[in-house]
Amino acid sequence: MKKIAFASASAALLLYGAISIANIDFDSRRVDRETLLIGTVQKGDLEIRISANGELLPRDLELISAQVEGRVARVHVAPGDEVAAGQLLAELSNPQLLNAAEEAYSAWEGAVADLKGFEVELQNQLLNAESGALQVEFAYQKAILEEEAKRTLSAQNIIPEIEFRQIQLDVEQLRQTIAIEAKRLQQSKDNMATLLSVRESRVTQLARALDRANDRVANLNIVAGINGMVQELDLELGQQLVLGSPIGRLARQELLYAELRVPARQAGEVVVGQNVVVDTRNGTVRGSVSRIDPGVTEGTVIVDVEIHDELPRGARPQLQVEGIIYIAQIADALHVGRPTFIRTDADVTIYKLDSAGEYAERVNIRMGRASVNRVEILEGLEPGDQVILSDSSDWQDHQRILLN
Repeated sequence: MKKIAFASASAALLLYGAISIANIDFDSRRVDRETLLIGTVQKGDLEIRISANGELLPRDLELISAQVEGRVARVHVAPGDEVAAGQLLAELSNPQLLNAAEEAYSAWEGAVADLKGFEVELQNQLLNAESGALQVEFAYQKAILEEEAKRTLSAQNIIPEIEFRQIQLDVEQLRQTIAIEAKRLQQSKDNMATLLSVRESRVTQLARALDRANDRVANLNIVAGINGMVQELDLELGQQLVLGSPIGRLARQELLYAELRVPARQAGEVVVGQNVVVDTRNGTVRGSVSRIDPGVTEGTVIVDVEIHDELPRGARPQLQVEGIIYIAQIADALHVGRPTFIRTDADVTIYKLDSAGEYAERVNIRMGRASVNRVEILEGLEPGDQVILSDSSDWQDHQRILLN
């Protein structure tokens, strides 16, 4: 009896095993469910957003450079220091510039003294000319009086006619002499003005040369042009600088904007004025797109964001940030989680799970616009469908896969 029972049990076990083996699907590719990211198709409002990394940059930036040649004598600040406009940052030394300024001052001072002496000399010449003209004028007036007196005497035959004619000739001669002296005096004044103008031009030229020399000496002191923080300062004591050498940068801490690097394939949807949320890792602030670079650099487009809110403490230039640009909102849209590899506005294949969730079959769908973590479905899926969002390149040649 025991042998019969054992034989019956063995037969039943073999039959069960045979049935189980027969039900095993050896044709379908098996994929571990635990390694997959599965999403459910939903219907509702879909907000299209673009995520982009970037950094905070100063809107008001000053490049510090050497305005004259010189050797670094003293450095008063370091990167990270807050400075005010006009504050001394560093000092240079250049004895040649100092000597040139002293020589320029001596030349100007000599020219001024020479001009004053020349003015005195010309004034004396002018006074002599005016005195000569005045003497002629007095002689003329005296001659007129004498002519009038002799006219009466000549009419009474008291003096000879020739004596009266003589005084008339003297009056006419003096009258013409007055006109000549007046012209000569005016010519002297004109010549004086011309000579003074030449000397004054020389003084002005030397004064400008002195100003330039003093400016070069003043530029030995490197000062801040704006209120801000020292971003860079590349100076060492004894370092020799040439004209135009870049020294460092100053930036206004309170005037920062975000520069985002948007993937070129998504940049076409970005327009000026769109709302942006910038994450500084120490808080978020609101902003808006203020500028879009017309070119593409290394597959990205630079998008500038003007910050509207006060930045959190610790925000400074070159701080790495992440920005979310709000593109549009689609009402009553069919959407699903964003697959690993997608092509927006294109026909693609994706694996959809069956109702039991055991198999996933490759189906053709049409994707619409993509957001940060979701994508619009235009055709091929219905609300409630479950699809595989993970990378399916390893089993892409299988029409159907089995989920373990």
